[in-house]
Amino acid sequence: MRLFLSVLAVGLGIGVSAAGAAGAGSIVVRLQTDPAPAGVAWSYSGVGQAFQLRASGSSSTISGLADGTYRLVEAAAAGQAKTLTSLRCADPSGGTTVDVASATATIVLSSGETITCTFTHRALGPLPAASAVQLAKKYAPVLRLASRERYRPLRLEDYLTKTDLRSGSPPHGTIAQTKPTLFSLPVTSSPTYLDIRGAEPNSHPGQYPVIENQLRLARPRPTVYFHLAHQPGQGRVAIEYWLLYLYNDFYDQHEADWEGVTVVVQNGAPLGATYSQHQGRKWIAWSALRKTAGHPFAYIARGSHAEYPKAGRYSIRVCWTTRSGRRCSPTPRVDLADGAGSALNPSAYDLQPFAGTGYTGSWGSGNYILGVGPTRDRITDPRRRSEYTNPFAAVPR
Repeated sequence: MRLFLSVLAVGLGIGVSAAGAAGAGSIVVRLQTDPAPAGVAWSYSGVGQAFQLRASGSSSTISGLADGTYRLVEAAAAGQAKTLTSLRCADPSGGTTVDVASATATIVLSSGETITCTFTHRALGPLPAASAVQLAKKYAPVLRLASRERYRPLRLEDYLTKTDLRSGSPPHGTIAQTKPTLFSLPVTSSPTYLDIRGAEPNSHPGQYPVIENQLRLARPRPTVYFHLAHQPGQGRVAIEYWLLYLYNDFYDQHEADWEGVTVVVQNGAPLGATYSQHQGRKWIAWSALRKTAGHPFAYIARGSHAEYPKAGRYSIRVCWTTRSGRRCSPTPRVDLADGAGSALNPSAYDLQPFAGTGYTGSWGSGNYILGVGPTRDRITDPRRRSEYTNPFAAVPR
């Protein structure tokens, strides 16, 4: 009789436990990552032998399990950011519970059922609510590039495809990753930097426009990132817009140029906006801004990508750090923000949410000042800047 039941179970596709008991169940573990590929692996334990998943859409099935309670735990490698944003288990009997914070599913398996648990990771944090997306779209800036501007805002993943991750200090670091991803960038304190392959500000600057053209051919639409910060006591919301350019080609020269515009709204009404301009942010009241359908204009200076509320030529100064300390100096070149180049309305670029754990290293291979040489300055991740966590500091009291 036992043999007959076993044969019948196999014929019906029912799992059989190692002890030969009919009705044994299965647990399916699935991995989803955004973006893909992740370039890293996650480990899973608590159900059968420990295993790893690394490719988005991949899965592992553990079958022949006896009825009982299983504690499925996901773990990232040491130094890897916590990026789990969703954990869902499809349980026919409804006994399974999940805890995203601990990346744990407590699975109650019974009656030969199959339970599928999906771990979803987003490198740039959880998807925002629909209301947050609508608010970001409502005030997304109109970008007016300067004449003969070579660079446009990039998608982060595309920038990374052109880089190596190096350990140490530029320009003498050693390669740590040849294919870095948003998931694999270090989040612990260690000296690392991203180095664009085949180009250097002080030796091969002519390659940056070539690389920019390659990226533009692969993805014609620019990308702008947004992040919302809240100040509940004042009824304020700051909508931050962050832009990444391949190269800063000005009096200071460096890979990976991060710039931003932030619109501040109080009790549903716009107060004004801040514009990143070299050594800080410039606050402009909403009434003084040029706008179209509620979208403020941002005039992008050629090469430096500093942002201004009005077209013009701006005398500026730059600061840098050397072994002898911090220095600042007026530049012999002015910021040309004439707005005579491409006009990027919000419909002309992709607006993407920006959050998650910030990369601890430098986004580029060093900063060089004309007539000075290499400095000790680094291109820090916006998510590790005070203007990201507290954009209200620039709002006048």
